Amino acid sequence: MASPNAFYSIQPAFTGGEISADVASRIDLDKYQVALLQAENAIVRPYGAVRKRPGMIYCGQTKYQDKKSMLVKFNFTVTISYMLEIGHKYIRVWRNGQYLGIELDTPYEAGELAGLRFVQSVDVLYIASGKHPVKKLMRYSEQEWKLADIDWQQVPYGDLNVDEENFVTPSGTTGTVTLTAVKDTWTAESVGDWIKLEQSMSGQTVSCTGGTSKSILAGDTWKITCHGTWSGTVTIEISYDDGGTWLQLRQYTSSDDYNPTESGTVEEYALVRVTVAKSSGSCTADLTVYPYTHVGHAKITGFASAREVTAEVEKALGGTNKTNNWYLSAWGKKQGYPSCATFFQDRLCFAANVKYPQRIWMSMTGDYENFSVDKESGTVTDDSAISADLLSLRPYQITHMDAGNDLIVLTEGNEWTISGSETVTPTNITPRLQQNYGCNDVEPVRVGNRLVYVQRRGSIIRDMAYSYDTDSYGGYDLTLLAKHLVNGKEIVDSSFAQEPDSVIYFVRSDGTLLCLTYIMEQKVYGWSHIVTDGVVEAVLAAQQGNNDVVYCQVAREINGKIARYIEKLDLDSDSENQQDYIMLDCAVRKAYEKAECVINGLEHLEGRTVLAMGDGYLFNPKTVQNGAIELEQAASNVVIGIPYTMVLEQPNFNTSVSGMGNIQGMQQTVNTVVLRLSKSFGGEIGPDKDTLHDIVYDIGEMDLGQPCLFSGDKNVTMGSGGFNKNGRVYIRHDKPYPFTLLSVVRGVTLGGAGL
Repeated sequence: MASPNAFYSIQPAFTGGEISADVASRIDLDKYQVALLQAENAIVRPYGAVRKRPGMIYCGQTKYQDKKSMLVKFNFTVTISYMLEIGHKYIRVWRNGQYLGIELDTPYEAGELAGLRFVQSVDVLYIASGKHPVKKLMRYSEQEWKLADIDWQQVPYGDLNVDEENFVTPSGTTGTVTLTAVKDTWTAESVGDWIKLEQSMSGQTVSCTGGTSKSILAGDTWKITCHGTWSGTVTIEISYDDGGTWLQLRQYTSSDDYNPTESGTVEEYALVRVTVAKSSGSCTADLTVYPYTHVGHAKITGFASAREVTAEVEKALGGTNKTNNWYLSAWGKKQGYPSCATFFQDRLCFAANVKYPQRIWMSMTGDYENFSVDKESGTVTDDSAISADLLSLRPYQITHMDAGNDLIVLTEGNEWTISGSETVTPTNITPRLQQNYGCNDVEPVRVGNRLVYVQRRGSIIRDMAYSYDTDSYGGYDLTLLAKHLVNGKEIVDSSFAQEPDSVIYFVRSDGTLLCLTYIMEQKVYGWSHIVTDGVVEAVLAAQQGNNDVVYCQVAREINGKIARYIEKLDLDSDSENQQDYIMLDCAVRKAYEKAECVINGLEHLEGRTVLAMGDGYLFNPKTVQNGAIELEQAASNVVIGIPYTMVLEQPNFNTSVSGMGNIQGMQQTVNTVVLRLSKSFGGEIGPDKDTLHDIVYDIGEMDLGQPCLFSGDKNVTMGSGGFNKNGRVYIRHDKPYPFTLLSVVRGVTLGGAGL
């Protein structure tokens, strides 16, 4: 064996996060130098440190203990958010971890929750589900909320009827009418659909020699021609409310020497008529309307047979003549309802239903509940509603939309963008294919100008952003170096907490919470993961003051039964006192004016073994009985909860030795370690999980319940673990104290080649 050689190496940061064993030998990677093999129950801080994750504070139970729910954010101000607990046919409203006692009925069953999509405008949250009409949740005050269907001013329409032999004939032009089809067309599911009829209207002329003529319908061009020698006035009148109110359109005056001839157009369908008022002579006024195509709208209200329905006219029909140019609304019971929603360039946008899985619908500009198409001089106006399709060889359904500078559209098999560099109009919209990965049901997360999303099969997490170099969108597989965290598992939920550490949280299908510290402009993206004595089923980060509070729905076994709780991760503390931290799960803090031994109000922990930190002193484990525990000595400030364990493990020691090359594969042992800590206490350290000993602190203050958190360098002499080829440092921490590791220095002795 060669003579021992001692080497020292510092790991100054941990921003590489957790990497898998498959890449544990990739010493060529920059991330290897700042990575960890394990980061369980830890959070990687963007400036380099790694800390034990905070505990979960108990907030309350979900409505149903036997059914999952989802957590959705409702933004009120930049510092205040509500949390919506959405479960089987209900919505409950929470704020700052407290249920406000507000519950609303919904049509959404437990199995439909993953398909819900949300977009908010001020105090209105639009909810798209694909299976139910779009609804909106409206907040009037903290105690007044309402969930309602949208009373659309007009809906978008699908494709033109393709059967040229199937004519539809209306029985009237206004009010309640009967629509009769030549062929079997209607079903009971047609009730609620809108229909658009395009009817060819022939030209008409009315003549008047005195008084007022009958009215005729004008849809485009009109013309007036007068004959005779007369004195008096000829007036053209127009009505936009089916003859209820008449307005003067033109008036002509003659003194025996004038016969007007003029033409013009109407901006919208209207009745016109002519009035001749003579003081002398004779006059014939001919008012003509030219042929045009009349577009009318009706909403089907009743089903009589496959060929007959009743409908309420929303915009007057042209007449009772038949037409084969008709369209049904794009949304309905048979067609399906929108399954995605967002806002883009002051338009409310929806996408994807059963009949049109690749179609996007955009409202009129600034008029979010109106999908009508207006024309001026025969040309569609720029602020009209828009319909656009993603044209690809395979009909991948749109799964999400996200609006930044461009509109990003994610489908089951690829990713598209609609440019926002210019104003999108009905004649200026061009979807552009960007990537071919696909996205699953988990809501993408926007971080700055980048979008992070879960790939179609649910086990790869990617990002995408615009690149000026390629004039296209590209990104990375963010799980490439940490495949052990996602292999064989599916990501089922996500949320982004910008403050304080820019962490994206992902719920894994087995109840583990993955944490991605993500600041891509600084090339920081590092993984860690959270486990608790239970199953995390949903996650949400909601603003509270200057921080984002992370809420979780957790299923725990309590007194032999499954209970589903809302819990929140505690906020960071900068205190030197261990009592100011909550480092336990399903935890509660009890404060008394007079110190108490018996701590009540723990029914949510019935039958569980818990730890209690009281007035800075850590008590022995206790079992909750009848909702209470008894402490060995009285305390006035007590935190009680379920313990959890942090595990940190460094990758193999790596350095190069002059004349010997790289030391990988050589026998080595870690003799000494310098831990640079901040406000920390507790923990065990060793070369592996089977050879651990306590990190030694001055425990005198702790025994007295005084602040005991340590900041500075802690020199540790490692226990004898023998020589191996790894040179790792393994830290385990299972006590309810904070622990923040800023850097690690390893002193390693080489013991030979050992190959």
